[in-house]
Amino acid sequence: MKKWSKYLRLRPFDVSTETGRSDERYRLVLWSIIANVFSKAVAMLVLLLSVSLTLPYLGAERFGVWMTIASFVGMLIFLDLGIGNALTNHVAHSASVADSDALARTISGGLGLVFLVGVLASFILFALATVLPWERLIKVQDPVIQSEIKEALFLFAALFGLNLFGNGVQRVFAGLQRSYEAHFASATGSIMSILTLLVAAADRADVATLLLATLGWQCAGSLTLLFLLIKRGQLRLKGIGGAIHASKTPLLKTGGLFFLLQLGTMVGWGADSLIISNALGAAHVAAYSVTQRLFQLVSIPLSMINAPLWSAYANANSFSDKPFIRATLKRSILITSGSAMLGCVLLVAASQPLIEWWTKNTIAVPMSLVLVFAVWTLCESLGNALAMMLNGCGIVREQVIAVVALTVIALPTKLMLVNLFGIEAMIAGYIFLYCGVILVFYGIVFRRNLMAKMS
Repeated sequence: MKKWSKYLRLRPFDVSTETGRSDERYRLVLWSIIANVFSKAVAMLVLLLSVSLTLPYLGAERFGVWMTIASFVGMLIFLDLGIGNALTNHVAHSASVADSDALARTISGGLGLVFLVGVLASFILFALATVLPWERLIKVQDPVIQSEIKEALFLFAALFGLNLFGNGVQRVFAGLQRSYEAHFASATGSIMSILTLLVAAADRADVATLLLATLGWQCAGSLTLLFLLIKRGQLRLKGIGGAIHASKTPLLKTGGLFFLLQLGTMVGWGADSLIISNALGAAHVAAYSVTQRLFQLVSIPLSMINAPLWSAYANANSFSDKPFIRATLKRSILITSGSAMLGCVLLVAASQPLIEWWTKNTIAVPMSLVLVFAVWTLCESLGNALAMMLNGCGIVREQVIAVVALTVIALPTKLMLVNLFGIEAMIAGYIFLYCGVILVFYGIVFRRNLMAKMS
């Protein structure tokens, strides 16, 4: 603890030396973790309230519809074409060469491009909401809910474009190693979500209103960060067309790899709610979503620790600081594995009374589903810790190959298992495939590439 306390300072370290640069990375990471803890604590309160306040009056089927549509946020994040993630590495590189004009051009061009992509994504989603047979994709027993689904989908289309742009803004702050500012902005949006949820639940609001109360404020929180960028001269509207033109080729080139990675991630495990809804009905998504959110009490805190490391790895990679990358990855894996195992054991032990209290006995979750989610949470958390290093060091092509291989095998396996044996079998089968692909590709096929970044 004493070792880490030296990083709890507002004044930056001297970055003219390698030791100073390493200390400054850890200082920024520590402040980002502190801000992230606050932000995620408020976000987790939103998560808890979104179940306890709404499930009793919505019922399992309407709640399942809301959770299915809300899951589209993570499922469709690939529609930013990978530019958001590419921005983190490009901004980190521009910031490392101490050229304020080049940094402003990178940020302005990147965010301008993300804005255009967000507008295009909203138009595409509007079209899909109009033409797709949603009554067959999201199965419900009550025909009245079908009209509610359409209304919520149109609202989601509008909000999603804003969410893509807001995510791009947050990726810029990650590249600047000022994630703590982005986390405080997110916390503000979450606080507003809580207040709105309390009012909406009291009025027994419909799915569209609940979507606006959560995703809407999430977007608003991210967009407030634009004022900081403009004030600091890092976002310049004058000449932004030229900046977009100059940035589009490198961002789309790097973003293309992230796009494939995000697409594979979406197909591999982001579409579970839609798969379950289509195979078993929207009511079954409720039990899945409640269990998933329960174990986010473990995965979200661990993401607080690991997320700021992306930009730290990217900065270290710019200076070829391999000892920092090696030592940080080792600490991250050890802390993540120990914390995940402890958290999952505690949640499994307390799961049944927690779920009964949380859902007011509205949803019954079998212990088999709890156990399989505990194992997946451990695997997911360790995979995320590794991914931060891979992303920061620009090892993206290898991730794309691994994810594509996993997706090709996993998607038909999930569809078969959920139809034949249910949700637990679907998740268990995916865990087996996920661990196998990780071991084969990163332990054997790409081992030399990984070692080159660390030794």
